[in-house]
Amino acid sequence: MTRQWLRRLRPDPDLPSHEPAIPPAVVSAAAADLGPEPVRWGLQTADAMAAEVLEQVPEHGGGPAPLATLRRSTESTVLAALRLLLTEGSGDGGHLPEEALESCREFARRGLRLDRVLRGVRLGHARLTQELTTAVERYVPAGERLTELRRVTEELFTHADAHAGLIAESYIAERDRWRGSEEAARRATVDDLLAARPVEPEAANRRLRYDVTRTHLAAVLWCERTEDPVPAAERLQHTATALARTLGTGAALTVPATADTAWVWLHAPDDLTGLTDRVRSGCDRAPGVRLALGPPAHGTAGMRRSHHGAREAERVARLAPGDWLSDYRHVRLAALATADPEHARWFVHDVLGPLASDGVRVRELRETLRVYLAEERSLRAAAAALHVARNTVTYRVRRAEELLPVATTADSTLELRLALETARFLPTPPPPHSGRPGNSRASPSAGLP
Repeated sequence: MTRQWLRRLRPDPDLPSHEPAIPPAVVSAAAADLGPEPVRWGLQTADAMAAEVLEQVPEHGGGPAPLATLRRSTESTVLAALRLLLTEGSGDGGHLPEEALESCREFARRGLRLDRVLRGVRLGHARLTQELTTAVERYVPAGERLTELRRVTEELFTHADAHAGLIAESYIAERDRWRGSEEAARRATVDDLLAARPVEPEAANRRLRYDVTRTHLAAVLWCERTEDPVPAAERLQHTATALARTLGTGAALTVPATADTAWVWLHAPDDLTGLTDRVRSGCDRAPGVRLALGPPAHGTAGMRRSHHGAREAERVARLAPGDWLSDYRHVRLAALATADPEHARWFVHDVLGPLASDGVRVRELRETLRVYLAEERSLRAAAAALHVARNTVTYRVRRAEELLPVATTADSTLELRLALETARFLPTPPPPHSGRPGNSRASPSAGLP
């Protein structure tokens, strides 16, 4: 027997949506049971849970990686709970999802106290119960609501109680293993470096077996194909070793960040000319691994600087999936412009108007105008870069100009170029253009010579 009302769950269209932190395969498996809209509801609810946990237990936060860890835990837990409720408790509720288990282990490795971890579990359970109560009142017939509310509450309580016990067991086992390991000491040193806390260089060199006083090139490696038979940790280590071999910089310092992500530091090569091309053509990366490079920087402060650049390159790469290699030096403008994705969408929408809409044809016009402006309005250079005829560039630029709003004037060339660059990295189109019909014209900001 199944609860069909769960399949009627719909996300709130007025709330922002984010790319899932859990692997696509997990999302797809849940969607096969529940349907895509209930899964989107579950992911939105998980986001609300994560936000509430961060507000009440701020120790769960501290940067993009801890936030991703928390989101993986809430997302996997919510979807598992929905699938269990769908079959009225007849499913397998005695196991934690692997993503939640890995998050629990990461909490232990970070030194987050068990009582704070369990506080987060209780807060998440309370929020999920609240959201499902609202859903029952909306989707279940009036005469059945009281009985359904009681049964759902009982099943959720049993589910959460069992999970709290499993989390405590997993946490304690990982904490005990971690406390006695060399890996913990290495991670503590790296955490100190990234937090800009004082570190004695010689001691750090010994512990990390890596010279922290030189010039560094940081990288972030992550696996997208989680279903690959080769474990993610092995593929990440293989790629880190291949990267060091390609650049000829000696052994890399590799630190596991999550189950499918690794942070890497190498000593930067003396010759940085064509570095990205050398990595792209020479690095024997493992299947499904993507790579983001930071800017070269010197000393202990440079390790932090290069790492943060690599994290930003990773973030931009995740916004626009496709290329397996992202270099911060090539995407730093996009990183700056998309630091607040919602604000970035507003900006692109306001500046580009109808030219910001989705569709192959509009994207083609937008890219042509971007290249044309980047080539300082040279038709010949733009045509060469795009591998099309000059007349094609002329036509596309004029058509793109016609789609620009009146407000995009000759004084906003900088804004126009920034909006065009930013639009390349937004995963979804901005809201529909809000201007009145006819609120676009040929803009002199990109006028042809």
